[in-house]
This record gives sequence, structure tokens and C-alpha cells, in this order.
Amino acid sequence: MDAELNRYLPMFLAEGREHLQELNLAVVRLEEHPGERATVDAIFRIAHSLKGMSATMGFAEMAGLTHAMEDVFELLRQRGDGLSGEAVDVLLECLDALARMIDAIEADGREPIVPVALVGRLHELVRERADEPEDSHVVRVDVELAADAQMPAVRAYMVLTALAEQGELTASDPELEHVDGFAGGAITAWVATTGPAKALAAAALTVPEVAIAHAAPQAPPADAEPAAPAAAAEPAAAPRRAAAATVRVDADRLDQLMHHMGELILHRTHVEGLAAQAAVPGMAQAMQNLTRTSHALQQLVMQVRMIPVDAVFVRMPRLVRDLSTQLGKRVELHLAGRDTELDRTVVDALGDPLVHLVRNALDHGLEPPAERTAAGKPEVGTLEISARHAGGNVIISVRDDGRGIDPAAVARKAVQRGLLAAADVDAVDACAAVELLFSPGFSTAETTSDLSGRGVGMDAVRTVVRGLGGDVLMHSEPGVGTTAQIRLPLTLAITAALLVEIGAEPYAVPVDRIDRTVRLADHPIRSVAGTDVLVLGDGVVPLVDGAARLACGAGGAAADHGVVVRTAGTRVVLAVGRLVGQRELVCRPLPPEVFDDSGLSGGAVLADGRIALIVDCDALGEGASPRIPSPALAA
Repeated sequence: MDAELNRYLPMFLAEGREHLQELNLAVVRLEEHPGERATVDAIFRIAHSLKGMSATMGFAEMAGLTHAMEDVFELLRQRGDGLSGEAVDVLLECLDALARMIDAIEADGREPIVPVALVGRLHELVRERADEPEDSHVVRVDVELAADAQMPAVRAYMVLTALAEQGELTASDPELEHVDGFAGGAITAWVATTGPAKALAAAALTVPEVAIAHAAPQAPPADAEPAAPAAAAEPAAAPRRAAAATVRVDADRLDQLMHHMGELILHRTHVEGLAAQAAVPGMAQAMQNLTRTSHALQQLVMQVRMIPVDAVFVRMPRLVRDLSTQLGKRVELHLAGRDTELDRTVVDALGDPLVHLVRNALDHGLEPPAERTAAGKPEVGTLEISARHAGGNVIISVRDDGRGIDPAAVARKAVQRGLLAAADVDAVDACAAVELLFSPGFSTAETTSDLSGRGVGMDAVRTVVRGLGGDVLMHSEPGVGTTAQIRLPLTLAITAALLVEIGAEPYAVPVDRIDRTVRLADHPIRSVAGTDVLVLGDGVVPLVDGAARLACGAGGAAADHGVVVRTAGTRVVLAVGRLVGQRELVCRPLPPEVFDDSGLSGGAVLADGRIALIVDCDALGEGASPRIPSPALAA
């Protein structure tokens, strides 16, 4: 690849992956709604764009495979009666192959060879039909690229090839063979076609970064050399598409922007501390202005990093389709809250946990059609994946209407795997059964397969989500279904926390995990099974000695206050010396050797230069007894 095209490789990879995601969605949707013309047109448009991009970048294998797929899509567009199950399977295999090719190109710049058998299967799907001659006419097409088009030569090639697909390209400016030197502006082409002129304009508008396309019957000049586009204003009826209002920004730049934003907050906090000690006229007002502006900038930077959770949801229809086919189950998928936004870093890490939950719902939750019919349910099961904001968090829910969790079956399997004593089987209720499902190495599968039975699913989900500062909860009703919830912070870089002192050292407790604070002297402390508990108005909550649990140095104020925090499935009271106040902290990870078993999740620099260690609320709940279950999942 020459240096000029290599500049556009990141853009090609990003757009290629977007096209493949859209094609996966469209093909699965077409299988469900065979006669949906808009989906058929979208498939053809996306596939054509992908082929043009691949050919322009010099990736002949990708272009060849996509061209063979286009033949199937063309047949689909002509017949309008949908695709057979075999055709859908072949096309999805092609999309998988294209995804592997893009990964290979990103890794070493070379594309793997397309399997000949796959192209052969595509050719078999194309129906042989007579090539009936029709009367054709010549249409002139005038196209203008957006002023800020990033790859004018690539876009010009895509425009001309898109027009060529609609008929015979008789002349063009620039010529197709010499498009490499095109620097932007206007494109003119003459196309011999049997279709309407507006179809050619519509085809040109499918190319990204095309601003204007107008087509009208007009023969080319006698010498077949194209003339310059007319300078007159475009007729009002001509198709028009606004230039793109978005730009692509490298992810590393966004990370650097967030890093510097965090440093700005740190310095602002430091200046606030100094200003509080200085009797300088006007300083208070200047600090208010600085705080207001930096806070607005912080919100803007965080919004820039936000992307819709649909970046993960878009993979689910294809996943559900493949798994339900493999398992012999019928499933109706509902996606809700696809526009809900999360920090890019959180979205990137959400994919694998969500895939685990969907696999479990399909494999263990939803019953086969015969079993559902016997239970008085519809043959088609329902799987709903939704996202919504809740304060400073996003809640991702995976709900099925399957068989639910049977506590007795879970308890028996736990005994077989040595996770539970036989004498404790009868004491396992719904909450305890859910906790057993999250045990390392636990699985209810009778046999090991590529879907389940290896004991790494739910434990892996909780580990990843807790690493993101979130939590996983499950609620199940036998015979009715199961709901799994992933609760995640909107962003990982900046945390609102309650600053406290334990043993004269500063600690920070995330605000979104705090129920309330209490004075320990106002509530009785009791001992249950050798563990201290605090008697509150709404229940008995385990009391955790902050100084002992977090291994801080001796000295400092006695533990006079308690912070009631929510952990994984329970609540605990963290005994602290003093409540300092709420702060916005820039989080930094701790070394792995500190993180593992310390009850801490990170650190942050305070205005006075000290390090505040951030409390891992989930770690506080581990081993706390008696376990007081939290209320059922929020509606």
C-alpha cells in the first residue's frame, strides 16, 4: 500500500467495521421481515460502499468477496421475497470472514485469502436468469463532495463505481482510471441506464461525504469527453444531503484529554485550599468563576467521551440468532435504551460480560419449545436487553421469561462440586442460590460444551464488572424468569466521593454506594456469631472496623461515625473517625500487589498533597456476617 492510501487506513478500518455491524443487523432483520424493502435497499447500499472502499484501498480479496455478496443482494432486490435460511447462513459466514480480514489488515496490513468454497456457495445462491435487453437512455449525473471530505479520491472512485452499478458508465470527469489525482470538488458522469434518473442521484448519495447529487437525461458530448459541471445553482428538487457534522478523533487523544482534565481538577482543588487560607480581595469571586468554568469544561469533556451503549447492543441480534439456532430454541429479542450513553472505556469493557449474560439466558434460562408448551408458555421465548440511567450509574438489564433459578437444583450441584456441605442444602434460598452461581468454578450444566459448563461464566462477569467499579445483581422467580442487572458508573476517571478519616489517614467512599451516614453513639452495637453489628431502624447491619479492615496506621480519632454502604447483595457500616465532606477525585489505579486483597480500589491526590485511598465497597461486604440481603432489584 502506498503512503497516500496508508494515511486513510485507520478511517477505512473504522468505517469497515461500522459497515459490517450494519450488515449483520440488516441481514438478521431481513430474515425476520423478508419483505421489508427499506432493509433490502440498506443492505445493497452498505455492501456497495464496503466494496468500493476495499477496492480503492487495494484490498482485492475483500472487494471480490463483497462483489460476490452483491450478486446475492441484487437478486434479493429484484425478487423481493426474502432470503432462505441457507442464504442467511452463507451471508453471515461471509460477514465473519470480512471481519477477520479487517482484523488481519489492522494487525499486519495484509488481508488473508478468501476461501474459494465460500465464494462458490455465494455463486450457487444466484439464480440464473435471462438477460433481457431493454431500451436505455443516457443520464448526466453531477455530484459535489463535501468541502471537508477526508478522502476525495476514494469518494470519487466510490461515486463512479456506484453509478456504474446502475448502468454503463460511458464518460466521466475525472475518468475512473485516473481518479487517484482527484483533489475534491465536482464529479460529472454520463450513464447509460434503463432506470429513472433519480435512481442514479440516489446511488451517488449513498457514498459518504457526498453533499449534492443531481441527475437528468442528457447525452454526452460528441467526442465522449465529459464537460465541466454546470455552474448554475442546483434545482430545488434535486436530492441534497448535508455535510457530515461529526469528525473522527483518535481514542488516545480522548484519553489524553481526560487525563489533562483530571489534572486540571486536581490543581483547582489545590488552589481552592490555598484561597481558603488567603485574605486576598476578590479571591473568593475569582475562585467561584474558576470552579464554574472548569466544572463546565469537565462536563463537556465527559460528554465528548460518551458513546451510546448501542455500540455493544448492535452485536446482540446476530449473537441471539446464532445461539438460538444452535440450541434449537425460538427467541424474540427486544432491545431498549439503545441511546443510553456511557464512557467509552466502560462501553469497551462491557461487551464480554453482556455476552456471558445473554449466553446464560439462552442456554440455562429459556426452555426448548416443547418444554415451554408443556408449561403453558408460548413456544417463542422473550429476551429483553435494556439500558437506563440511574443517578451517576447506568443499569444494563438482561431479562428472560424462562424457567428461572431452582434453589434446590443449585444447592445439589454446589454439593457435588464441593462448594456446599450436604447439611446446608435445605437452607439455600433464592438469594443464596444466586450467590452460589457467582462462585468460581460453579456451573449447573450437565455436560461441557462451547456454550457452557466450564464454570467461568458468572464469576468472570462479576470480576470484570467489579473491576469497572460496578456490580452484578440477579433476581429470579422459578417458572417465571430471571433478570440480571449490571450497574456501572458513567465514567471511571473522575469520582464523586465522601472524604473520611480513618486512623488519621484520608479515605474516600464513592458517593453512589452510600445509603447514609450515622453517629455510632446513636445506635446499639450487638454481637452476632462473634461479629459486631449495628442496630438501625431498618435492620441489623454488619459493622466493619475501618482501621482494622483497611490496615491503616494506628492513632488518630476514635471511630465515632459510620458510613452505611451498599455492597454485593448486602449492606455494611464502615466505622470511620471523621467525616470531611464530598469531593471530586481523579482516580488512579493501585499496583496489583496492593489491589488484590486490600479492600481498596484506587487512590487520588488531595489538595494538600496527601493520597486518599478509595474504598472498594464490594470487598467490604465479602466475609461480612450476618449477611443482610438488600431489597429486590430496582424496578
